[in-house]
This record gives sequence, C-alpha cells and structure tokens, in this order.
Amino acid sequence: MATIAKASEHIKPCNIAQCERHNRRDSEYIKSLDPARLYIRLELTRNNECYVAPGMEGATLQQYYDYLKALVKEKTGRAMQEKDVEYKDKKGVTRVRKGSSPIREGVVNIKPNTTMDDLLQYVSRIHDRWGIRAIQIHMHRDEGHYDNPEDKSTWQPNLHAHIIWDWIDHATGKSFKLNAEDMSTIQDMVAETLDMERGKRKSETGRDHLERNDYIVQAQKEKSAKLDAEIAEKRDRLNEENGNAIKSGMANLFGKGKYADMEKENKRLKDELTKQKAVLQQKYQQVLDTERVRQSQQLAEKEKEIEDLQTKLKGEVFRHQQDNQEKDRIIRQKDSIINDYRERLGHYLNTLSDLLRGAVKAVIDYVQSGYRSFTYRQECEVRCYMNGQPDKDKAADEVLNASRPFLKANESERVKGQLNYIVQEMKEERQQGRSRGFHM
Repeated sequence: MATIAKASEHIKPCNIAQCERHNRRDSEYIKSLDPARLYIRLELTRNNECYVAPGMEGATLQQYYDYLKALVKEKTGRAMQEKDVEYKDKKGVTRVRKGSSPIREGVVNIKPNTTMDDLLQYVSRIHDRWGIRAIQIHMHRDEGHYDNPEDKSTWQPNLHAHIIWDWIDHATGKSFKLNAEDMSTIQDMVAETLDMERGKRKSETGRDHLERNDYIVQAQKEKSAKLDAEIAEKRDRLNEENGNAIKSGMANLFGKGKYADMEKENKRLKDELTKQKAVLQQKYQQVLDTERVRQSQQLAEKEKEIEDLQTKLKGEVFRHQQDNQEKDRIIRQKDSIINDYRERLGHYLNTLSDLLRGAVKAVIDYVQSGYRSFTYRQECEVRCYMNGQPDKDKAADEVLNASRPFLKANESERVKGQLNYIVQEMKEERQQGRSRGFHM
C-alpha cells in the first residue's frame, strides 16, 4: 500500500555540484547511483518539469554563486564568509560560526496532481512574506523504490520538487535570518498552498529530519522491525496457549490445589471488571443524555432566532418591493454600460503584443490586489517584457501608457513608482553583470 506523503520543505545549504548533477540526470550520474539508497526509472523521467527564473537562463549555479559573492562584497564592504569559523565566547567555550549559504535548496513533497503553477504560487508567497526568491524549481516524478525488487507492482514513487533559493537580500547584501517560528510557518504555507496534510512538528516527534534517501532506508528498517514484532507476538500467543493446556492438565491431576485457586481468582477478577465496566457505561450514558438535552435546547433557541429573522426579512422585502423594479432597471442599465466598456477594453488588450499584454495584466492585478508593491510573479511578468526592450525607461512608459485605460489617477502614480523601481534595479543588475562578466 502506497504511503501518503505529508507536506514539508526541508531547506539546507545547496551543494551546487551535486544538485546540478542530480537535476541534469546525465548518464554518468545515473550509473553512480546505489539502488538501495536512490532508484530512478528513466522511462518516467520525461514526466519531470523544470522552471528557471527570468535572468537566470543559461547560467550555472556556480556562476550565480559568484554573482552573489560579488554582490555581498559590494553591498557590505566585506568578503563573504564561505567557511565555518571556530571562536571562543566570553566564557571560553569553543563555538562555530557557520559560513554563509547564499544559495539554499529545499525539497518539497508533492502530490500526483501537483502542478508547476502550484509551486510558483508557493514560492510567490515566500517572496511576499520574507523577500526570498526562488531561482530554479525541479519537479521529479521518476524517483522511488520497490518494496519487493522482484515484484514490479510494488513500486513506491517518491514525488517531490527541488527548489533552489537565493538567500541574499540584494538591497543589503546580507543573508535572510529566519527563526524556528518562521520555518514552522513555511511548513504551514506548503500544506496550505499544495492542499496537503501538514507533517508533524519536530517538537511533537522529537526526531531530526532525515534526508529522503535515508528516510526510505529507515522506513524499510521500521517495516522489517514491525514484521519481527508481529512474529514474536504470535509466538508468545502460541506459547501462552500451550501453557494454558499444561495448566489445565495439572489441575485435573491435583484437583483443587494451587491451579484451582488461580482459576477461582481469575474468575473473581473478571467478574469485578465486568461490574466496573457496567458502572462506567452507566455514567457515560448519563453524561451523554445531559449533553443531548443541552444541545436540543440550544438548537430550539437557534431555530427561534432564525424564525424571527425570517419574519423581519419578509417585512423588509414587502416595504421595499415597490422600489425593486426601478432598481432592476438601473442595474440593467449599469450592466449594459459595464459590458460595453469591458468589450472595448478586451478588444484593446487583444491589440497588444503577448509580452506587453502580460505586463498590463500584471499591473491590473497589482492595483486590484491592494498590495504596496509588485508580487514576485507580477514583477516577473513586467520584467519579461522589459528584458526584450533595449531602452528600459521607454519600456516602462509603454507599460504605463498601455495600462492607463484601466487605472485611476492615484493608481497610475503607484504603478509609475513601481515601474521606475524595476527599471532602476535592472540597470543596477546589468551594470553589476557587465563589471563581472555575468549578464542578468
């Protein structure tokens, strides 16, 4: 029977070389795998999916790491601390200051029907909450194991996604600092966004997280231990039955001796247990009857409130009945005007290019959502259009002008401010990329 995966994301520093080999699925990597720890079915690899953030296309993780390393130096004035450093605190105790992890990797359990859009919605929520960006997502549907290697029907898939995070605040050059409560909130967000049952908290289980491959081995060991326990239980039951048979024979031999007294005591204990059960059952029934009466009274009170409310509403309907026809006429007139306006705006949108239309829709979604700034996904849509335009200021004006039919005056100013911020950020990224030979 397949195990139902629970929602979780375990985030750790990214081992860049190993991560890229795992996600590339090249032949040398496949040959190096130990089936006891990780098994990949190549005929299922075509079902895997990949997402790369705008500006990251064609770049390796090592190149992006070097870019972040230079960014940290530029923003903080100090070289990024890459290795762990030992130091002594005020009490003379040796401690370790962890090296920086500008790129981190999270592994998220998914369901068979989980889509890339579901994961993009999840990483968008993370970005909106803490500012952390996802630069790659790799969905894997070809990993798993066989409960019985000789029986192919015992395949247990390990459905999951690798999310590669940029853990640096580009405005300050410092790493994001998330505490235990924040990490717990991330687990809640995974479960809510992917519509999955949340995994148990570490405070409840008392167990540290296991890597997925180690978890499979551990699960197999636990299953084996469970089978051993069942066998031992059956053996003990058989020994007990054999022992009772021996006792019965000895009782027949020695009459009402030691074993007869034991049987008598057992009978007394069973009778006492039956009486106690009867008393507890009676008390439970009394409590149940009392609760049933209380709930019936509450139900009657609620029904009376509903009845009074219905009577009041009927009176309101009767008093306003004469005005309904006039209101309906006004509503129909407004609906006609709105539909005509929507039709014209829809035609207007269809005349725009696909990328510009996507940017305009992102702007409309921004002003309707009421957010103070663009979400991660909205900014990506705008950037997709601007990336193809040589003049970023002109591109921003085009997006703003194309959006004006949908905006109020104060909304236009808000959008203009957001677009100018993106233009400035893209210019800085382009300048930084040129100085280091890395194009964003």
